[in-house]
Amino acid sequence: MIRNIIFDIGRVLIDFEWQEYMKSLFDAETARTVTAAMWGKGYWSELDIALLSDDEILELFYSEAPEYKKEIREAFDRVGECVKRRDWAIPLIDSLKEKGYRVLYLSNFSEHVMGSNPEALDFLSHMDGGVFSCDVNIIKPSSGIYAELIRKYDLIPEECLFIDDHGNNIAAARKFGIKGIRFDSREQLEADLTKALDKDRGHERITVLCYGDSNTYGYDPQTLGRYPYEKRWTTILAGMLGDRYEVIAEGLNGRTTAFDRKDAPWKNGLASIIPCLGTHKPVDILVIMLGTNDCNTELGVRAEDIAEGMAKLTELAEKASPGLQGYIPEIIITAPVAIPEDFSMSPFVDQLDSGSAQKSRDIAPLYARIAAAHHLKFVNASEDAEVSDDCEHLTARGHEQLAKLIYDEITRDPASYDMSEKLVP
Repeated sequence: MIRNIIFDIGRVLIDFEWQEYMKSLFDAETARTVTAAMWGKGYWSELDIALLSDDEILELFYSEAPEYKKEIREAFDRVGECVKRRDWAIPLIDSLKEKGYRVLYLSNFSEHVMGSNPEALDFLSHMDGGVFSCDVNIIKPSSGIYAELIRKYDLIPEECLFIDDHGNNIAAARKFGIKGIRFDSREQLEADLTKALDKDRGHERITVLCYGDSNTYGYDPQTLGRYPYEKRWTTILAGMLGDRYEVIAEGLNGRTTAFDRKDAPWKNGLASIIPCLGTHKPVDILVIMLGTNDCNTELGVRAEDIAEGMAKLTELAEKASPGLQGYIPEIIITAPVAIPEDFSMSPFVDQLDSGSAQKSRDIAPLYARIAAAHHLKFVNASEDAEVSDDCEHLTARGHEQLAKLIYDEITRDPASYDMSEKLVP
């Protein structure tokens, strides 16, 4: 259940349009040069981190354009002119508090900007507190600033909803289990926020939707039926996670990432991802493990095509989720078990060739790149879960191993993620 609403400040609750501000101060050429000196190399972030003095940071600015020292100083001293509180900020904060939510802030912000126009931050007195980067010497998306907010206010991450205009900052929050809405406009925010809070009513457990093929279905290669409920990796995962979580298995035999199968186009993963998300909304964590069926000779696709199929699938889930539940769930891309090189005794031998086995290995690093590009989590089960003699399906031990891999990623310490590498270890 959502109990805490956390806001970024810059370009969410206030306008901070420094590019337009610079144009208002100088001619076009001077504005470009001064802007590049102050913002082009990331020196502005040093203000938010607050480990250097203002004079030291000014010297960094000057080093980029020494001949514009006077103009840089003027832009720095007058920066408060581009800080303007949005007129809807206080009414929104007050309305959320009236509904019983605690309202906090988490923002990369400097003492210099705060002091330059304190009236623009008058909404702070309406909030229940928060953390500024300049107070803790850490900026988003570094994990430490999120940890500090959680510690300071004794927050349960799954009870928090964070609003920010940068995808990296939202992605970092999701690593803690904090839901996120990326801010684009007031209208979009109000629509997504309303949907998220409405769908959250009665949502007491963390929902993990496992979207996959026959291995998520629980296909038993010995009986050609289904493993007993308690032996499926989704059930084992639920037991490991405990009562705070609800694990939902959405496994379909023969499902592909994004390709139609002969006489069964409905097994295309793109065809059912939105209905599944809508059926189980709100979804907190979406685990996608597909790709094995894509390797079969029937489709004739390359490893790169399979990875592109996975990319399309995650993009569709990201695009559709806000309209369904107000926010994008945490997404974990999982590379499935690899097909052994010797598949001569497999009952699927007529569907496999040497290229199938190689593709099943090649997709893992390609999936990792997709996860990096989309700020998602990644699990590589290609070599770490036991495959049966049929060369495609998990053994009972393999189900246990896969459950542990997914569990470790869901419960992983957020501080272990390197945001500079976009969350892929």
